[in-house]
Amino acid sequence: MSTSEFEADKFEVDKFEAYKVDHLFLLIGENPLPNYVAAKLLLKEGGIAYLVHTTDTAKSATRLQKILNSELNRFTAKLCSLGEYESDAFHIQTKIRDELGEINRGKIGLNYTGGTKAMAVHSYKTAFANCPDAIFSYLDSRRLEVCIDKEDSERIRLKIKPDTLPVKLEKLFQLHGLVLSKKPKKQAKLPKLAVALAELFKQKDQADRWFDWYVNVFCKEARKKKRNGTWGEWKGQDTLKKLLIPLEKLPPKIIAAFKEEDFLTDDNRLNLSAVKILNLFTEIEKFCKWLDGEWLEDYVLEQVIKIAKDNSIYHWGQDFNIPLSGTEKGFQFDVAFTRSYRLFAISCTTTSKRPLCKSKLFEAYLRARQMGGDEARIALVCCSDDETLKAEILASTNDDKIRVFRRQDLTKLSEKFTKWIADVDREVTK
Repeated sequence: MSTSEFEADKFEVDKFEAYKVDHLFLLIGENPLPNYVAAKLLLKEGGIAYLVHTTDTAKSATRLQKILNSELNRFTAKLCSLGEYESDAFHIQTKIRDELGEINRGKIGLNYTGGTKAMAVHSYKTAFANCPDAIFSYLDSRRLEVCIDKEDSERIRLKIKPDTLPVKLEKLFQLHGLVLSKKPKKQAKLPKLAVALAELFKQKDQADRWFDWYVNVFCKEARKKKRNGTWGEWKGQDTLKKLLIPLEKLPPKIIAAFKEEDFLTDDNRLNLSAVKILNLFTEIEKFCKWLDGEWLEDYVLEQVIKIAKDNSIYHWGQDFNIPLSGTEKGFQFDVAFTRSYRLFAISCTTTSKRPLCKSKLFEAYLRARQMGGDEARIALVCCSDDETLKAEILASTNDDKIRVFRRQDLTKLSEKFTKWIADVDREVTK
């Protein structure tokens, strides 16, 4: 069975069957992901989801309604607005009571993961008073469990295993009303050459040697120079495809890696027209940018793919570009994958400069938490040698779940990622 695409229905979810209901009330908060997960796990086929929302969460509720209604027509989602009364006990109880009064038959459930505390308290009180046999539940984000609350017995905890509900990355963006500007890449480009570059960058003196060649030889041939002496735009396509760039300043292993990709002439010069002939990049300029540092994203993606099968990773991608109004470039996840509905976001940079490393990680941190909630995990892969970088970042975010993989980790990333996942699994068992 292919590990790249799975449907949730193919996985073992029998332990949830006893707690599935025909009518599921969901309290909509700022992050609709927990509501989506609850609906998928606790609502019977053909059931109705009641999306109890406020004015502030109306857009999230509407998006969730469309998503649930569109998924194989398995569910019907109904909007239940509280308007501006998210803290008004009388209004909340009246709304829930009225909706319950319309139900003639079927099992009823209330999942109170989202919404305000007042919504949770008064929805629970009303539902319990009118339907004491209802299934009351919430998602424990730290443990990744569905918790079933009963008045006469201990809380029942149902573990959401990685195979229980694999959520596609595109679904996470869709839940938040974000549209990708293009499809993310599923396969790494030039993985062998990327591996050779990672091995080179593990040693600072070798990385410096690469940058010296790239800036003073490659860019001299391929880029235009500004009046202030810095490099400007790339030269035109016709000029680039004629270039034969000398490689004498590069280590032999990198020259051999270029040769293995059929990028070299007989006298070991880099032939940029070969990139176009092999149809690896739509434009030669994109290959030039790849050499400038984008290769690291492909290398990281390849390491994720390498460990995917053994770690129940079914959805991954690279280069998630999301336009945002009010910003010039929007924001981007370099590499990301989901494990169950937990988002793992990885920011990549070949720089060793502390400010750039921090800014890359902080952007990924803010966006990943926005989309994946408390369950999200974020990492930075960089070429810093600074042992204090991680400590400073952790102090700034007050989040010890962030990982920083530095230069010495580059050639062991697949093992490091596996340990990262194992550590996350241990977190949820505490």
